[in-house]
Amino acid sequence: MSQHVPLTVSTREARGSTANKRLRKAGRVPGVLYQPGGDSLAFDADEYEVRRLIRRGGIRSAVVDLTIDSGSPRTVLFKMWDSDPVRDEITHLDLQEVDMTVEVEADVPVMLTGTPQGVRDGGILDQTALTVRVRALPDALPRSIEHDITDVELGASVHASDLVIPAGVTLVTEDEYGIASIMITRASLSADDGAEAGAEGEAPGEGGSAESEGE
Repeated sequence: MSQHVPLTVSTREARGSTANKRLRKAGRVPGVLYQPGGDSLAFDADEYEVRRLIRRGGIRSAVVDLTIDSGSPRTVLFKMWDSDPVRDEITHLDLQEVDMTVEVEADVPVMLTGTPQGVRDGGILDQTALTVRVRALPDALPRSIEHDITDVELGASVHASDLVIPAGVTLVTEDEYGIASIMITRASLSADDGAEAGAEGEAPGEGGSAESEGE
């Protein structure tokens, strides 16, 4: 079940690049709240607080109790955000107000656990997808989906259909969508060649032993 997180913002009247630059210099993030069946609402939030929430992980599916100008909390989801990787700042934020009785779609992080058998055999884990899209009531959205890959062998892949989806949640991502694979490396090929060579070398030894007994 999704955990509610609080966020307090202030409405803003001034818009445009110049006004947004002033807000960012003051440590505020300009944002927009999209309201179902209504006009969007412009706001600004504390940049440090927004960045802290995003870094917690799973924020795309977290239910946010949004307080605007000390009003009553509204139920919203993080829709998207822009960031400046050089300055390590969040530069813009979009929120979507939701109805707790209506299902929504969200991207949920996939957390792989365990050390794959293929990695122990010399392969490399390649996680090609960090999230999958699911549909559920806002309160039922999982913060993440864990998947144990301990038994995944060399050359094998993990697909969206392999994930265990919580009750009340529907997987929207296609079943064949690739999540991760264990890549074959030169080291793993060399290990296989060595094992095969060792197995082949056992046959003459067994024959020699029989001849010695005959002598």
